[in-house]
Formats: sequence, structure tokens, C-alpha cells
Amino acid sequence: MSEPRIYTKLGDDGSTGLLFGGRISKADLLIDTLGSIDETISALGLARAATADAAMGARILRIQRDLFVIAADLAANPHARDRLIPGVSLATAAMVARIESLIDELVAARPLRPVFVVPGANPASAALDLGRTAVRRAERRLVAYQGQPDLPRQPNPHVSTYLNRVSDLIYVLARQAAEAEEPPSHDAVST
Repeated sequence: MSEPRIYTKLGDDGSTGLLFGGRISKADLLIDTLGSIDETISALGLARAATADAAMGARILRIQRDLFVIAADLAANPHARDRLIPGVSLATAAMVARIESLIDELVAARPLRPVFVVPGANPASAALDLGRTAVRRAERRLVAYQGQPDLPRQPNPHVSTYLNRVSDLIYVLARQAAEAEEPPSHDAVST
């Protein structure tokens, strides 16, 4: 008996499979969105590996797992959405509310500076900022996808809301991970 192979050869024609069946071009904006979500998950993995703070690591892991839910929701065959499970493969309002609550809690404990900061205080904060930029790209790609005529379905509205909120959360986490005051985007201007 042979071992299962990771390659299927099904994508050799430039297509990829949807969750619960069906195929779509790898050049489709939806797949581009999913690719940016995948990049975000990986960048957050770097951040989680770089932090020694257990609470930070747990928060990052939760976001990574949520992003798998978001990706599953987007990647589902439009005709099989009834098979999606809330919080497992279907984005929910509760996921968004949890993110908003955590942002509020973290910012209340450590208010953000009213300046743009230059990322790179340490490996964990830099990786978080990389993840934040990737999720922002996913959000832009999703907006472009939603603007196409003749979509088989509009994505679950909780997906775009989640992507928007989680980028804010990742920004807050990056500032916490920096542990010290980060340099502003410009030097003070003398008058």
C-alpha cells in the first residue's frame, strides 16, 4: 500500500478546489483574497514563535484559528453553504464582537500613541505588523471581489467586518509586543 501524496495534479490546469466541491481559477480575486489570508496566518505564526509572552501567544493563536474560519467561509462552494458550521467554517457576529471587546480591553489598559510608528521594535512586533499588512491586503482584495458583476453570491458580511476589525487588533497587539516606545514616522518638526 502506498502512502498518500500531497499532490493531486488537479490544479495543473490552473484551477483549485472549493470547500464542498467545485473548482475555480487560481487567478480569481477570491483565491487572491484567500492567499492574503494564508500569508496573514503565516506571519502571525512568526509572531507567535517570536514572543515569550504566553498570553500574547494565545491571542495570536486564536486569531490564526479564526482566520481559518474566515478562509473556509470564503472558500465554500456557494451551493453548499448550508453545510458550514458557525465558528468552525462560518464567520459569525460573535467572532467580530469578541475582537471588538478585546481591542477595547487592550487599548484601555495601554492607550495607543496618536502617531504613526515605524515597525520593527523586535521580531514579534515586526511579524505582527507584517500580518496586519497582509490582512489589510486581504480586505482590499475582498472588496474588489465583491465589486465584480455576476458573482454567484456575495460573501458573508461578517467576513469583511472581521477582516477589518482583526487588522485593528493586530495593530494593537504589535504595539504591545514592542514593549517600548517605538520611533514615530517622522522626527519632530521645528518651527
